[in-house]
Amino acid sequence: MGLSAYLEPQRIRLLTGNSKEDALRELASVLDGCMPGLTKETIFKEVWERELQLTTRVSPGIALPHAIFPGVEGTVIAVGIHKEGIIYDAREDGLVHLLVMLVGGEQSHLQALSAVALHLEIPGLYDRIVHLQDVMEIFTILTTPAKEVSTSWEARKLSKLMCEQAYLLAASLNAPVIMIHNCPASLPTLELTRSQRSGRRVIYISNEFNTFSEQPDEDCAGDELTLNIPFRGLTRSSHIEIALLLALSKGLVHAGDKVVSVFGMSMPNHLDTIVVTDVEKEFRKFLSMSVGSSPDDLEQQVFIRVLQIASEIAYEGREGKPVGTLFIVGDYQKVSTYCQQMVVNPFKGYEDHERNILDPGLAETIKEFAQIDGAFIIRGDGAIVSAGTYLRVKNPIANFPSGLGARHAAAAGITSATNAIAVVISESTRKLTLFSSGERIMEL
Repeated sequence: MGLSAYLEPQRIRLLTGNSKEDALRELASVLDGCMPGLTKETIFKEVWERELQLTTRVSPGIALPHAIFPGVEGTVIAVGIHKEGIIYDAREDGLVHLLVMLVGGEQSHLQALSAVALHLEIPGLYDRIVHLQDVMEIFTILTTPAKEVSTSWEARKLSKLMCEQAYLLAASLNAPVIMIHNCPASLPTLELTRSQRSGRRVIYISNEFNTFSEQPDEDCAGDELTLNIPFRGLTRSSHIEIALLLALSKGLVHAGDKVVSVFGMSMPNHLDTIVVTDVEKEFRKFLSMSVGSSPDDLEQQVFIRVLQIASEIAYEGREGKPVGTLFIVGDYQKVSTYCQQMVVNPFKGYEDHERNILDPGLAETIKEFAQIDGAFIIRGDGAIVSAGTYLRVKNPIANFPSGLGARHAAAAGITSATNAIAVVISESTRKLTLFSSGERIMEL
C-alpha cells in the first residue's frame, strides 16, 4: 500500500509563501477540520512548537512536520510543494522543496510517520515530485506502491527465468521455502501455477517499511507472505541473512530447512542471483539460543528499526569518517541495573513519543550521538532511554573471541547478564555484530 490511507488529492498544495512559517500555516489550513476538534490554529500551534524544539527536516529537500493530539484517532497528511524552496533550518545542505505534514493520534502516528519517510526514499521519487505542478499526478505517485514501478520486458523475462529455475532447484533439494528479494513490479512468480509451487511457501522480501504482515495470495491458500526489511548499504549476503533471521524468529523457517533465495537489486529492477542456504549450518548459534533468551518486551518493528539505523551508520559513517557504537535493546528493567552515564543524557526529559526510535525524524540525531562513547539503551517499545551510557558488567565472558574490542566485550557482557539483544557497529571494519546470551550470533 502507498500513502492512500492518509492522503487525499485536495490535501496537496503548491505552496506560495516564502518562509517556513508561511508554509506550515498553509498546510495547517489544508488540514483544518479534517479530524474532530482540530482547527488550523491548533494544528499550526502544535507543529510550530515541535519545530522550535527540533527540526523535522529528515533529508536534503524534505521535511516532515508533525504533531500528536491525545484522544484523536487516525492520522491525516497534507503535502506541500515549493518550487523555489524555503529556508527550513540552520543546516547548510540546501532548501526544502517538499513538506509532508502529519497530524493525528498517538496510536497510529509513528507507523504513519515511518511509512511516509520510507516511501519518500524510493529512488527518483523526490526529484520527480518537486518538479511537478499537477496535483493529481503528485497524488498518483505518492499513493502508488513502490513495487508497481514499471519493469522492462527484458528484465521481466530474466526475472521469470530465474524464478522458474529457483522452483526447480527447490524441488530437487526438497527445500520448503523460497525467498524472493527485491522482486520487480511485474511479480513474475505469480504466473507460476500452484502445481509448480508444489506447496512450497514463497516469502517476498520487500524494502518497504511496515510491521511484519502476512498477505496470502488467493490462489495459494496462504503460501505467499511478505517480510519487510528496509535497510540501506547491505550486501546481498547480509540482506539474505537478515531476512532468514527474521523468518526464523517468526517460525516461517525451521532448523533443518534448506531455503532457496532469489535475489535482485532495486535497480535495474530484475532478479539475477540464486543462493541456497542450509539453515542448520548457517544459523547454528541462533538456533542454539534458549527459548527464553530474547526479551519478551521487544517489538519486532523496533528490532528492525535498530538494525536499519545501525546499517546506515555503518554504511555512511559521519562526516566521511567511520563510526562505531553500541545499541542495547529490550529487557530494560534488568539492563538499567548495569547502567551508568558517561555524559549528560541527551534523551532525558522528553516524552516517550518524542524519543522513540521509530520516529524517522530522530535518525540524524541518533547518528550524531553515535559519535559519543558509550551505548544507546532502548526499551522494547522503541523509547530511547539514554545515550553515552557505560555498562558495568563485571562477569568475564569465557572464550571471548580474540580481535574484538571493548564494545563487543560490553555487548557480550550485558547480554549474558540480561535478556537484551546487542547490536555492535565496528569502527574499524564497519560490520554489524549481533549478541545474545553472551554470544556472537551473527555478523553482517
